[in-house]
Amino acid sequence: MSDFKRWLCDACGYIYDEEKGDPDSGLSPGTRYEDIPDDWMCPLCGLTKSDLRPLPEQPQQSVASKAPPKASGKFAKAKLSKGSDNHVVIIGAGIAGWTVAEKLKQQNPQTPVLIVTACQGNYYSKPSLSTALSRHKQADDLIENNAEGKAEQLGIDIRTETRVLKIDSSRKKITTAKGPIVYDKLVLATGAHQRELPITGDAKDEILRINDLSSYKKFRTKLEQKVKHVTILGAGLIGCEFAEDLSSANYQVTLVDPSTQPMPTLLTDNIAARLQGVFQQKGINWLLGHRVEVVEKGGKHLRVTLDSGDVIETDMVISAAGLVANTTIAEKANIPINLGILVDRHMRTSVTDIYAIGDCAEVEGHIFAYIEPILRQAETIAADINGIDQAFIPRSPLIRVKTPSLPLAVCPPGTQVEASSVTENSSDELTEFMLNDALIGFVACGEQAKESLNLYKKMRVLA
Repeated sequence: MSDFKRWLCDACGYIYDEEKGDPDSGLSPGTRYEDIPDDWMCPLCGLTKSDLRPLPEQPQQSVASKAPPKASGKFAKAKLSKGSDNHVVIIGAGIAGWTVAEKLKQQNPQTPVLIVTACQGNYYSKPSLSTALSRHKQADDLIENNAEGKAEQLGIDIRTETRVLKIDSSRKKITTAKGPIVYDKLVLATGAHQRELPITGDAKDEILRINDLSSYKKFRTKLEQKVKHVTILGAGLIGCEFAEDLSSANYQVTLVDPSTQPMPTLLTDNIAARLQGVFQQKGINWLLGHRVEVVEKGGKHLRVTLDSGDVIETDMVISAAGLVANTTIAEKANIPINLGILVDRHMRTSVTDIYAIGDCAEVEGHIFAYIEPILRQAETIAADINGIDQAFIPRSPLIRVKTPSLPLAVCPPGTQVEASSVTENSSDELTEFMLNDALIGFVACGEQAKESLNLYKKMRVLA
C-alpha cells in the first residue's frame, strides 16, 4: 500500500492527497505535506498548510468504486435499519448530517446513529462544485467516499434513497417511503434549495440550479453539447465563483443581477468595483441592475429577455439567486419556522429531542450556511445529546470567496450591531469595521486577503 497521506481542510472539506499533489497551485504529484510551501493556500477556501489535519489511512478508491455499491453483509441490514429508542437519527447526508454523525461518534463511540437521506449519500465537499470545472474534475472525481464506505468508517448506519414523509414527535417516529423509523433524538440536516425566480417562457425549465452532485452532473453533460456562452442569474458569491470557473475554462460568461454591484451583501463598494473590473478584463460581461423575465427556445440557442426588453442569445442559463431553507418536514410536524427551522443556541427546536443544523436552521434570526459555523453547530448538538453544555456562538464566519483572479475574504460585522455605531478604516485592499476601537468585521482582497486568518483571529479575541 502507498505510504502517501491525505490531509483535510476542516474549513471547507478540501482533501490534499500527497500522491496527487495540487498541480494547479504548483504542487506536483508526490509532494509531501512537509514540503508544501508555507504560503500555499487551500484552493477552495484559501486557508494555509497549517490548517490541514491528517486523515486516517483508508484504501484508495477508483472513480468507479465511488459509486454506491449494492449493499451486502453489514450494510444490507443497515439499509433496512428501523432505528430504535436509543438511536440518534439524522435526516440529510450533506456536510451537516455527516459532521453531526462524526462528532457524535467522537464524543461517545457507543451512540447508535442512523442517517436517512433521499439522495445517494455520497460524501463530498459542496464548495468544490463551483471550482471543479477549471480543475478538470468530473462529478465522480469530487466524491471522497460513497455512503456505505463513509458509514462503515464512522461505525454508523445509513439508509440512502429513502425520502422522509412525516415526523411524529409524540411517538418519536418518522415515516419514510420505505417504512417507519424510530428515534431517541432527531437531527434535521435537510439543507436548502435554490430560490426560484419569477421567469416565464418555454425554456424556463432548462434553467440549471447547481446545488448538489446530481445537478452538477447534469451541468457537465450539458456543457458538452457545444456550449460556448453561459448566462448566470445572480452575482452573489456562488454566481461569481461559477463565472470565474467557467471563464477560466474558456467559456463566455454574462452575469445578470438586479443589484448595481456584485456581492452587495458581502463587499464594500470599492472592492466590489475592483472585482467587477477584474472580471471585465477576463471577458466576463456584467448586466447589473437588470432582471431576467423570459427564457425561450430560439433555434440552436436560448433567448433571454431582460426587464429592459434587451435580448441575450446564450447556450446555457444557470440560476445562482440564493438559497431557501428546506423546512417542509418541520412545518408539517408543527416545528416553528421563519427563514429556517427555529433553534436556540444549543441547536434545539421547540420540540423535545429534535435539533436542526446548517442551511435549514435559524439561530437568533440568522442562518449560518458556511462550513466553519456548521462544524461548530455539529459539535454543539453532539455535546448536548451527551449532556454537555457547549452552546453555539452565532458569530460571523470567515468567508473565502473562490475567485483566484482577485482573492477575496470577508467577515461581515453582524446585523446585531447598529450601523450608526460602526466606523470604517479603508484602503485599496482592506476595509475594517470597528466598534469602540475593536475589530468586528472586514472585507479584504488581493494580498490583504492572504492575511485574513490573522485578522479573523484578532476579531474573535475582541468579540
